[in-house]
Amino acid sequence: MIAGKTWREIRGVAIAYLIILEMLAIPVLMLWPDIYADLQRSTLFRSLGVDWIKRLGSGISNRNEEVAYLNWCAVMLFFRSTNLVGTAAAVLIGTGLFARERESNTFEFLLARPVSRSSLLWQKFWPCALVVTLPIFIINATAIPWSWSLELDLPKWELFLASSHAAIFALTILSLTMFVSIFVRVQAHVAAIVGAFLILQIGMYLTQRIRPYSLFRLVDYDWYAPIMSGNTPAWQMFDPFRSHGFSTYLLLAAGLLYYLSWRVLKRTEP
Repeated sequence: MIAGKTWREIRGVAIAYLIILEMLAIPVLMLWPDIYADLQRSTLFRSLGVDWIKRLGSGISNRNEEVAYLNWCAVMLFFRSTNLVGTAAAVLIGTGLFARERESNTFEFLLARPVSRSSLLWQKFWPCALVVTLPIFIINATAIPWSWSLELDLPKWELFLASSHAAIFALTILSLTMFVSIFVRVQAHVAAIVGAFLILQIGMYLTQRIRPYSLFRLVDYDWYAPIMSGNTPAWQMFDPFRSHGFSTYLLLAAGLLYYLSWRVLKRTEP
């Protein structure tokens, strides 16, 4: 019943999220032949002094079109679309998980229900987790037939691995937002707190010296490109001692935030 109520509250955002991802993905794939031709003639990326932009430009303008296309998908499907839109959706959905209940004066009633706090938290969380992660796999799967129309191929297993990492990142942001939502009474304040944190992380990412310490360093082009090209096996994604074992860190962070949310909720009295 709690899960059904949660779904009814977020289904509008879920539909909009799916549509926006599709609208961002399809045009950039269909325009690839013209973009690739322009990239072959352009020297813009080679003239820029920022290392990571040079690497990105070199990847998407590779003389081998199949390699260039994989790098283009790493940029447009993941580094841009699922990272940014997925993060926004996670914040928007997670903001109201408990703050909405406080605003509508139903939080005390929710806590007084004859269900355990662990069950309450899970029934609030899993519909949101499904809504945040499932569209990532759906949209990236639709990129496969679109690529066939361009006479190019996307490796299905590598696409699934990259989608999995993007979904784990979105899940981590959702867990963070849910944790803040338990403490803060107003949805707008939850969004402001999490939004300020994410803006700080983006600022750190854009600053060369402190870029390695940014959360977005875990989901940038330098991570997705090796996955899409098949250079990062699945086991390395979850090996914390490997340079690409970032999925493990994100899963641990999401698990810790979920656990802390449960601890706080358990001690909250109606």
